[in-house]
Amino acid sequence: MTDQPGEWSAGTADDLVEDARSLGIKLSPRTVTDYVEVGLLAPPLYRKTTQRGSDRRIYPPEQRRLFYELNAAKLRSPIARVPHRTMIPVVLYVWCMNDTIVPDGQARRALQTWAQSVGINSGPRRRSTANKVVAQFADPAATSGQRRIAEQWIRAGEESRRPDFDNIAAALSTVASPWRARGLPEIVRGFGPAVAPITTDQAVAMWDLQLQVNDILAFEAVSEHLLRRAREEHRENWQEYQGVRADWASQAGAMADIFELPTDQEQAARQQVNGFVTVLGNTLDLAQPTFARAQARAKARIR
Repeated sequence: MTDQPGEWSAGTADDLVEDARSLGIKLSPRTVTDYVEVGLLAPPLYRKTTQRGSDRRIYPPEQRRLFYELNAAKLRSPIARVPHRTMIPVVLYVWCMNDTIVPDGQARRALQTWAQSVGINSGPRRRSTANKVVAQFADPAATSGQRRIAEQWIRAGEESRRPDFDNIAAALSTVASPWRARGLPEIVRGFGPAVAPITTDQAVAMWDLQLQVNDILAFEAVSEHLLRRAREEHRENWQEYQGVRADWASQAGAMADIFELPTDQEQAARQQVNGFVTVLGNTLDLAQPTFARAQARAKARIR
């Protein structure tokens, strides 16, 4: 965060509007309310200073500064109109890394917004994602037809947000072991770093797990207690991961970009949130049965 405009004090919604105006941004108190509704800000604090009523609710200094920084970040974006949802990963990144700026209740609301909007991509973005995933797993012998089928299943899953994981797993296993089409047995291959290889079925299981977690988050069905517990585990895992990710990237071949350091704050924030969501899946006891289903699916296919 920047050091401007200096010392921060608590403020009303009107004060936050003035802070935005100092950046050259015109908005109304309604926009501040919108920020609260989606989790970009915590609800203002109630204060009672008279016997007959109360003063206007106020935002603590940390929240006032957060509002300022979010709007400053919008100004740096090349996009003319930045949707609120695109700023959510930044708030969740702050919550993952710091205990004093974003309260747990705000993070819970932000995670709901994240879960409701994740996967909303344009057609070109979905095609790019599908092409990239297939390229990471495809054997050089995979035909263009086999690749096209796998890409179609992935795009359809992203578009519907209800992927057919059985068909996606089958299509990816085919491009990874294209000789299956000639009646030869499948060879289950591991991709990525040698110390932590991932199979096509495991990759599909990870997508399945994240979708399950996001479905739960979309209804704010995870308690703040569980969120804090998952955050502590995530912090430990994330710190360990930072120590090995460069080495993993050097071993990962076509998947090296998965482990590379982020190039900007937005990418760093999204990596952090995706990592947390995966850990939350384990906290919610969803990971074990999800990966067990993937293993059973792979065994059934190999028979």
